[in-house]
Amino acid sequence: MLLTVAGDGTAESQLLGGTVSFMSARNHAAPVHWAASLPEKGQAARRSPERISAATEEAFHLQFLAQSAVPDAQMTEVGEVVHLVDVVTGSAATFTPHGGGWQVRQGGPLKLWDRIETILSAYDTAGQPETFWLHAYDGGKHLRHPQMPGVPLPRP
Repeated sequence: MLLTVAGDGTAESQLLGGTVSFMSARNHAAPVHWAASLPEKGQAARRSPERISAATEEAFHLQFLAQSAVPDAQMTEVGEVVHLVDVVTGSAATFTPHGGGWQVRQGGPLKLWDRIETILSAYDTAGQPETFWLHAYDGGKHLRHPQMPGVPLPRP
């Protein structure tokens, strides 16, 4: 991607299309006691975690948006159970199949699945756009689409 720099020092470029992927750099060791922070009782998830884990082109793009919303989180599946763990804050979410849907339990300082559902809602409301831009300025970097709120990207 080649950023175009404006006279005010900001820079912008359209993200690469298709399913081009680059390995994200992050810690790989999950917090030791992440499961202890989860409540015993969960709540119904509005969306399935399969929305970001399926082997589809849409899920590929949604994984990118979800990772932008929770940049330090890792997702793993153990049998039918899906786990999200934020290796920096110790936040976690666990999904289990429940009555034809999914039940989510969340704990820690960040509600990981709530953040992901917020970005999925914005994506759906915007008509499931395929094109996004990276906007960089002295305040940071954001993913942008004209019909969605900007998604701040983490600083290195």
